[in-house]
Amino acid sequence: MENVQLKKQLAGEYPFGFHDDVKNVYEFKKGLDEDVVRKISKIKNEPEWMLTRRLDALKIFQSKPTPTWGADLSHIDFDDIIYYVRPTDKPARSWDDVPEKMKQTFEKLGIPEAERKFLAGAGAQYDSESVYHKLREDLEKQGVVFLDMDSGLREHEDIVKKYFGSVIPSSDNKFAALNTAVWSGGSFLYVPKGVHVEVPLQAYFRINTKNMGQFERTLIIAEPGSSVHYLEGCFTAGTPIQTIEGTKPIENVTADDHVFTHKNRFRKVKRTQVRPYSGKLYKITYFGDSTQQIEATNEHPFWAVRRKKSEYTNTEWKPEWVAAEKLDPHDYLGIPINREVRTEEYRSFIVKAYNAKKRNFEPKHIVLKTDMDFFRLIGYYLAEGTVTGDHYVHFTFNVKEREYIEDVKALCEKYLGKKPLEMAEYNHGISLILCSTDAARVFSKQFGKHAAYKRVPHWVMEEAPEKQAKLVKGFWRGDGNYLSARYSSGFKNVFRMNTISEKLARQIRDMLLRNDILAGLNRWKRTGNRKDAYAVHIGGKYVDDFSKMVGTNEEVANEPGVKALMFNRQGTRASFGQIVGNYAFVPIRSIETREVENSSVYNFSVDEDESYVAGGVAVHNCSSPTYTSDSLHSAVVEIIALEGSRVQYTTIQNWYSDVYNLVTKRAKAYKDATMFWLDGNIGSKVTMKYPSVLLMEPGARGEVVSVALAGKGQHQDAGAKIFHLASNTSSLITSKSISKDGGRTTYRGKVYVSPTATNVKSNVECDALILDEKSASDTVPYMEIQSDDVSISHEASVSKLDSEKLFYLQSRGLSEEKAKQLLVQGFIEPFVKKLPMEYAVELNRLVDMEMEGSVG
Repeated sequence: MENVQLKKQLAGEYPFGFHDDVKNVYEFKKGLDEDVVRKISKIKNEPEWMLTRRLDALKIFQSKPTPTWGADLSHIDFDDIIYYVRPTDKPARSWDDVPEKMKQTFEKLGIPEAERKFLAGAGAQYDSESVYHKLREDLEKQGVVFLDMDSGLREHEDIVKKYFGSVIPSSDNKFAALNTAVWSGGSFLYVPKGVHVEVPLQAYFRINTKNMGQFERTLIIAEPGSSVHYLEGCFTAGTPIQTIEGTKPIENVTADDHVFTHKNRFRKVKRTQVRPYSGKLYKITYFGDSTQQIEATNEHPFWAVRRKKSEYTNTEWKPEWVAAEKLDPHDYLGIPINREVRTEEYRSFIVKAYNAKKRNFEPKHIVLKTDMDFFRLIGYYLAEGTVTGDHYVHFTFNVKEREYIEDVKALCEKYLGKKPLEMAEYNHGISLILCSTDAARVFSKQFGKHAAYKRVPHWVMEEAPEKQAKLVKGFWRGDGNYLSARYSSGFKNVFRMNTISEKLARQIRDMLLRNDILAGLNRWKRTGNRKDAYAVHIGGKYVDDFSKMVGTNEEVANEPGVKALMFNRQGTRASFGQIVGNYAFVPIRSIETREVENSSVYNFSVDEDESYVAGGVAVHNCSSPTYTSDSLHSAVVEIIALEGSRVQYTTIQNWYSDVYNLVTKRAKAYKDATMFWLDGNIGSKVTMKYPSVLLMEPGARGEVVSVALAGKGQHQDAGAKIFHLASNTSSLITSKSISKDGGRTTYRGKVYVSPTATNVKSNVECDALILDEKSASDTVPYMEIQSDDVSISHEASVSKLDSEKLFYLQSRGLSEEKAKQLLVQGFIEPFVKKLPMEYAVELNRLVDMEMEGSVG
């Protein structure tokens, strides 16, 4: 899959237009003739047949005129282009072997070490040559070949000779001939029969030399029954995700949710994804939370510290993104701590919004004060309170807890306007009953009506930690105890608080984290039909801090045995985890794997941070693409999808605004094979690109989904071509285009059905969005149907932004610019939802940036 990352335009500048002072091994003079072609072939030590093809292609290039039927190409000066620059002697098979200056360049362009670890294969091209190519060992053992094109020619000459130019001959067009004459670099991918490549194979491109032309060649062969498909990291159903309203299963997360990220803040979910997955799942458990087991695909990144227990006192805490398959037991997983404290005005707004969402009304006689004592009352209610009949608030205590009983009476009188009635003793218990409809509704809606539904609303979760400490104190008084737990190294003193509400247990633990106390969480099954119970427990070095928080007997809490490690059976460490700054780190207990077939897995994109908390720990949702710029890009991509195979090829190009992007991409799909092009065009001065599929045999299927955005000075001339050369074939073309600030988009497509093809189905949809009077859009469809047994449809539309929708969004508080961004994102959603996650994320970001300043 080609990966040309999205630029981040700020203030109209292209931030990756830097030049590196690299001493090239070879750099040719400008211009193209036979001598240049012969030198390229000689330097590469190519076989004679490849030189012959190059020279024949050069003659075709020189004989064909520059096309005039599409975008304006009259300003291309072929004599002012450098056709070959070689920065290094040979491609490296290890990233450490890449020359340092080039390595620094790719780091600048945004290819992090973590991304390379998550790829099945990665390639990097610098000017004319590949400087790095590497395939994962397990795929190599299955016979998959992923090399730079030059190495592919040397090591697999018979395969290259058979297929090179078989899909796109030199005579096809002027720029295909140019590429064949001077091609250099690119990728060679061969997938053997029945092998499925289900992790990323990506290539990165960088042009460093001024007036340099890049002419990479890509050849992909998928043998019968094989597949090449980009798949990203995901989680299985049921994985709990931390949202602004508490945890929810990942399959229930929607684009309206706000999730907690590794940057210790809540951010909006932009897009969700579910897909079938076949392969290995990693089940990870960690110390300190027996309720959690996280199951993820092998490449999903976790925020982790690579270390062993023996290194506890000697290693700095430096978290990094680590793929699930690279984690080891005793590595530490990161738990982000929410340190944010909201203002009084924000808390008031949250309370009102929450009530409206639950169809509740604001009480007339009760003001939810947020001083220290009120939070202690909340804690009492969460532990010992219930609401009955929508009119009564009950508190239940043991007869020996007279201090707490009197405290609740005083707090109710202070905040709720009356004292509760004390009922007679029954079975060593005392009931306090407050008759107040307003109070009953407030406590029911805000904190839960019964024990199993107890919770803490979001506005409380973002109160000051010292106030939350008072809540925990009230809760501990009602449902807490202090005991000695038996371990192999002896008895350890711990605090414990119990509840049958899992949500509340996690919220109590989170409030403790905000007070720099790391607590554990256990779940145990109860007999009969009773709900599971949860215990929040505090041990080790955090006992002292908790003791001071709840005001227990410090002499008892400071006994020598109390400071022993709760989870360490040897009793030699200070804690089972560590709070460092805004994170808690806990060690992995176990990692198990299992194989699944067509199992549903889930993931989603998050605004800005692209991370979230799953199963209690921080995870990333994807990796990032890279960036590039040059002056002429004329590539050729040939794909051969043999019987029963499936190939997906995804591109998002975002070249700098002086680049002519002239690319020929074509695939042949044989019996029951599927070819799927996903093609995005955002940058460049001119793009002419029409991904094509030749459906060669019955059962073949082709699909092209594309989007183009043209701004000032841009012409995106793009589309698709499908050739039905056999019966029982089908195709789908979906095209979305947007033009703004005087930009021009053109859909140019073709559907051909041969006279002998029957039972052919094809559907073409072309939608254009024009954002202002200066911009333009053209649709140039061509259909050549030579058979009667077909079902062909074509739909086309040209429109402007809906003024009523704009007004509606602005009436909800959005600026005109933001409202336009949302409508444009909705317009291209059919394209975006089919993209791999990281492409969808970056495409949405880029569209937002391209839309900046489009008002007026």
